[in-house]
Amino acid sequence: MMKCKSLLLLMSLAVASYSAQIKDVRFVCDASGCQTVFAFASDKDLPSFYQKFNASAKKLTVGFSGTSFALGEGDFDVDADSKFIKSVRVVKDTYKGTAFLKFEMTVGSSITTDKNEIGLDRSNFLIKFKNKGGKSWTLSKLFADRKKQADKLALEEKKAAEQKAIEDKKAAEKAALEEKKRLAAEKKAAEKKALEEKKVAEKAALEEKKRLAEEKKAAEKAAREQEKLLAEQQKQLDKAINEGGKISALLPNLKEMTVLMGSGMEQFRLVAESPIDIRNVSGPDKNNTLTVGLAGPQRSPLFRIGSGSLVKSVTWGANGLKIQLKTAVKPVMLVQDGVLVLQVAEDAINKDGLISWCARPDGIFIRDWMRAVEEKPDFDVFVKRLEKESKKIISGSQTFHLRPVLRELIVVADEIEFYAAPNENSQVLQRLVFGDRLVSLDLTGLYRKVQYGNRVGYVNRRSVGFYDELTSVQAERLKQVDLDRGTNLAVNAGAITSQLDGLYEDKVTYSSFGRRDPFVEVKGLVEEGININQVELVGIIWESDVPMAILVDTKNPSISYTLKEDDKILNGKVLKITQTDVLFLIQEFGVSRRYTMGLPDKFGGQK
Repeated sequence: MMKCKSLLLLMSLAVASYSAQIKDVRFVCDASGCQTVFAFASDKDLPSFYQKFNASAKKLTVGFSGTSFALGEGDFDVDADSKFIKSVRVVKDTYKGTAFLKFEMTVGSSITTDKNEIGLDRSNFLIKFKNKGGKSWTLSKLFADRKKQADKLALEEKKAAEQKAIEDKKAAEKAALEEKKRLAAEKKAAEKKALEEKKVAEKAALEEKKRLAEEKKAAEKAAREQEKLLAEQQKQLDKAINEGGKISALLPNLKEMTVLMGSGMEQFRLVAESPIDIRNVSGPDKNNTLTVGLAGPQRSPLFRIGSGSLVKSVTWGANGLKIQLKTAVKPVMLVQDGVLVLQVAEDAINKDGLISWCARPDGIFIRDWMRAVEEKPDFDVFVKRLEKESKKIISGSQTFHLRPVLRELIVVADEIEFYAAPNENSQVLQRLVFGDRLVSLDLTGLYRKVQYGNRVGYVNRRSVGFYDELTSVQAERLKQVDLDRGTNLAVNAGAITSQLDGLYEDKVTYSSFGRRDPFVEVKGLVEEGININQVELVGIIWESDVPMAILVDTKNPSISYTLKEDDKILNGKVLKITQTDVLFLIQEFGVSRRYTMGLPDKFGGQK
């Protein structure tokens, strides 16, 4: 507080109308002690001053009012290792309208206070310190020496930079010249290489042209010879067919071709020398031609089938054996080892017996075992007639089996376990999701034995169902799932059943999509059993072994009913119970229909 008062007192004595100038600052040490000398330009109109020490920053500040400094403002380094003054910073400051010139001196351990003795020797203002042993200096001289050194250093750096620039320029010019030479050499080498490659390519193209010309010439010659050979073979074959000769009538790589007609069927049988794979049989294409992928000649004569309404001709092509079917024929096909059998229904021959047309390597044979419907020869007559031609009987019987198609099961729960055994504690083979298809194999209590891919396991039978057991909600969801998966199974799922179903059931079936059929009258129905048009579904018991549906009377909610799957209702039964819906099968007036009743949601509508 006393320091501040002294400072304000000194500042109030300053005379602002005159300006003093400090020419230089010196630090002088002798036997009597050390002092800082501020050399003013004149001993007249000396300014007021103050000194202030900051112990934490180790700074002694001396200020002069209305004063300028000949060396100007800035930082002046003195001696970083000095115990007195290490550096000086000269700045101007204004306090209460009075301009001050401040010398902020960073000091060492020998200066510890601002109560230093001051003195005036003419125009020199002195600040004396108690300690001794300092090194004398003059700020202007230090400034001049350092400025000279700095200028010298700057000049040397400038010369060095100019010399470096000259050297860099020479190096860059030399590098550019070398790069130019390198690029020229690379360009020359690339042009030489391109020329050589062009010559090689032209030579190769010429050789390829010659080779292709020779191959074309050879192919044309072979084609002419092949056509000539085929024409001769065809001529001989046509002659043999017309004259009934005993030449080889078959195409290469074939053992036998047989046509068998009668008793309501027509069969074409082809026996090849190598096995036939059903996967290598394709067609019929737009020309009604089957292609059998067999190894054989690229071309052959056209073998015309002289009997029947099934096969028109047979010939060898580039992709195998080609069988030309007659118009609008769609035969059943059987492949076994080296035998291919095509069969269709035939009703043009209204006689009992068979007509056989057979082509073998030793000739073509035709036999007719037909007899008139009214003809009833005894067994002895039949045997006697057969014995005459028994050596030429063709043995070629094939058996066709009609197999029912396995029905698919569909996962109707969001997610289920696929168990290794019919037990929920058994190993889980996989997790299945809604819409997955399974093959039904067997029923074991609460579990169905099914096949999924190449695995056989068990699933809870309440979590799966056949397509015709799906509710309308499940059917619509299944369509969407199949659409998302990129399949279209749900659309045709109704056809996944035995092909004989249509022979045993002549009913009209349709889905009511959760609404009552408007074409069926309520009046006149037999009043026996629950009428589903007068009840609503309020709950489903799903956790028990047997799922149950709880229904209440719409007019009298105090009356409730509990139904299980296969329970009888008015004109029908309960077909399926899921976690959210009940599917009923209703039969009224000779018409079968399915009706779905769903649980209400929290807003009272259907889920």
